[in-house]
Amino acid sequence: MTDTSDKTDDQADERADDKTPSRRKRRGTGPISSEEERLLATARPASQPNKPLAPAKGPAPATPKFGRYERPDFERVESMLASFANRRLGPLVNLVAKGFYGAATDEEKNNPGIRTAFYSFFLYGYRDPKGIRAVDLFAEAGLPLEGRQRAALDACLQARLVIMSLDDVHVGKHRMRGRDLLRDEPVTAFDRNASSLVKPGERLMCWQIPWGTSWQPIGYAVQIEQRKAVALERSIETLCNGLRAVRRELPEQHAHNLWWVGHRVANM
Repeated sequence: MTDTSDKTDDQADERADDKTPSRRKRRGTGPISSEEERLLATARPASQPNKPLAPAKGPAPATPKFGRYERPDFERVESMLASFANRRLGPLVNLVAKGFYGAATDEEKNNPGIRTAFYSFFLYGYRDPKGIRAVDLFAEAGLPLEGRQRAALDACLQARLVIMSLDDVHVGKHRMRGRDLLRDEPVTAFDRNASSLVKPGERLMCWQIPWGTSWQPIGYAVQIEQRKAVALERSIETLCNGLRAVRRELPEQHAHNLWWVGHRVANM
């Protein structure tokens, strides 16, 4: 492992839940309780009570083009985002954490890297029934951002979980080229720490944000050795069958399940 430092009808949902009472707990996704809805409602800016929040758009393109920002700009914005989430969504953070850590060992619950992975999931992956994430609420709040921080926030709104198959690693340029195994598209990512540790043939699982026409890993990354590639593929297939989902749906709709699959395989 390496630390890079850095969502139909309500009645149909109720019938589905009645038939599979344990599915929601097992996935950690889907509709949330009325208590969570209340917490999310109170987190929205009081000055804009009637303004609806628009869910984030669909998957980002393989080669996004965003305004220029630097790593310190992103770090400052994410720090503000984390503070906003703890201040406005504190009780909800604890509820979501219980689901995220549902099958974790005591050691994993105390692992600071996994704690970082949870916060990445909560900020960028966890969605309410309307598809709203913590980062969407933060953007809607209209907190003051300076200069390139606005571009960094735009990038955060496109954050996505990726399992990347590495084809080429250039340590000097901090560049990693490969393929997104779930979206089946080419990916080029830049990160100093990760590029110095991974090798071609390995898999790298992490959250990524657009950076120019490439991607930048953020948060806590999981390195999966090449010899475990077959085990990873089998585990992903098992997850798809269990959730009745296709591969492309996993990072968008079942990010926390996917993350734990990658983590378990990496630590086999």
